[in-house]
Amino acid sequence: MGWLKKAFGSEEKPVKARTKKPVAKSSAAPARSTTAKPAAPRPRAAGHVHTSDVKAGQVTVAHDQAMTLHVLSHIPDHQPREDDPHYHLFELAKARLKRQKMWKCMIDDDLCEGQPELHHTYVEFSQINQVDPKDIEKALGLHFDTDEDFQKWVESPGNLEVLCVNHHRAHYGIHVIPGPLWEALRFHKNGGEAPAEFISAADADKLDA
Repeated sequence: MGWLKKAFGSEEKPVKARTKKPVAKSSAAPARSTTAKPAAPRPRAAGHVHTSDVKAGQVTVAHDQAMTLHVLSHIPDHQPREDDPHYHLFELAKARLKRQKMWKCMIDDDLCEGQPELHHTYVEFSQINQVDPKDIEKALGLHFDTDEDFQKWVESPGNLEVLCVNHHRAHYGIHVIPGPLWEALRFHKNGGEAPAEFISAADADKLDA
């Protein structure tokens, strides 16, 4: 199925990760090296507790929960990205977002850091040959007449969103935090503690020492 692409094509430089007390520990390395230094946590935001839960003694006290992930990513054979005939659509989408003054992280909160980058929301470059367009059509209410239509969509705004480096591939990145926890980051309260954050295996060992 058409041309394959590299998983990360951003030309932006990674930023230094924020220094906060970790919530989720992971030994899975991000696509580009980032540095996270553990430090004192920010104050916890007050949560909403149902009265019925209090009476029933079912309230769970706020706490940090360690998690170690080992992820084996299967990347199929692919052509160099510069040979991809659809890459120019990615660049056109970026230019259009800049003209429309929409070139900023779509989360836009106090955890944002680093330059904006384009993230492939549903289908990553490296997985374009590993997904079924028919399943995507059903899930997203789309229709592709040809494989060419599908490959153009992969590089279109429907499969792209702007994220800062921190929310894309660094400390709070969608590429290094499990989906259920990262989705909560989309709606994170300013000033509150993040649902999870990435730390390297080396930094996790320092915290346990």
